[in-house]
This record gives sequence, C-alpha cells and structure tokens, in this order.
Amino acid sequence: MAQTERTSLTKIIRSDDDRQIIYGEVYAPNRLDTYGEMMVAEDIELMAHRFMRLDLKKSIDVKHDNKPIEAYPVESFIAREGDADYTPGAWVMGVKVEDPEVWADIKAGNLNGFSFQAMVTPVQKMVEIEVVRDQVGKTEQNEDHEHYYFVQLDDNGKVVRGRTSQAADGHWHEITRGSVTEKTDGHNHRFFV
Repeated sequence: MAQTERTSLTKIIRSDDDRQIIYGEVYAPNRLDTYGEMMVAEDIELMAHRFMRLDLKKSIDVKHDNKPIEAYPVESFIAREGDADYTPGAWVMGVKVEDPEVWADIKAGNLNGFSFQAMVTPVQKMVEIEVVRDQVGKTEQNEDHEHYYFVQLDDNGKVVRGRTSQAADGHWHEITRGSVTEKTDGHNHRFFV
C-alpha cells in the first residue's frame, strides 16, 4: 500500500503565558480526524516516540509551510487513564515558542492548535462505531464568540452537511468536514463530533 501524506488538527488545551509554552494533544486515539480516519493508541505512541528519537524538533513550522520556527518541545508524553486534561492514549506535547510573531498569533487566537503532518501507510481495518447521524453541540470560542452547530453524518461518520448558528453580527459558518468549520469573516471554529 502506498504512503500518503496526512495531517491532523487538534486544539491547544492550555498555555503558560509567562514561559510562552503551549500544551495540547497532537493526536488522540479512536477519534475520526478531518479525513475521516483514525489511529489506535499503540500507533500514536510509536509515532510520538519516533518524533523524539529522530529529533524532529526542527520540523516545527506554521500551517505546514516547512519553514522551521523558533520553537521546540519541552514535554512529550502519552496521556494515561484518569488524566483530567487529556484523552487517554493521546500524544501530548508542550512546545516552547520563542518566535515573537508566532507567539503573538497564538495569543490573538490565529493559531490555536497542533497539526501533525506525516507520511503514513493507511491500513484498512474493520471497526464498529456507533454513529449518531444528527449531532448538535457548541464550537470552541474564536474571535470572542462561539456558535451552536448542527451536523448530519453518514453511516461512516463523515459529514454530509452542517452549519452553525448565527453570531450577533449575523455571520455563520458552513460545515463540510469534521473538526473545523469553514472560514467566514476571516476565521473559523473548532468542534468535535
């Protein structure tokens, strides 16, 4: 089976503003990603260990532009059962961001998540998932507001259609895939089905 490039987007959970460190899940197990695919905890752990072994800190960039920034991991671990902040089995990183422009974008909410990029070999597996066709929830806050969302899923858990409620200024976002709305008024919102 051929290797393909894959990216995954996850939110920043918290930041230590004084030390300019962000923390978040790089990838969580058994959760459909933007491509409608997922990884099991064992493969995520292998990926996290390989990242550290190969010393890939120089590959930290912004929006997959392949231009390394002044940033490096200060923590990398697999979340354990009972962790109050992270999904058990998720790869979690703490990244020190020394690049002043990038830190300003993080503080402004323009950069609000980790997205890993890797060459992977997709393997088809038969898994049983329970799909709730109609999903309702609340997006994460961005640009000082949030929305309620409605999404319809197909039998495989992929988005058929969806949209958000209107904000106070009247704008709304279309939803065409899992985890992030389409951009409207120069911004989007994260959500998880």
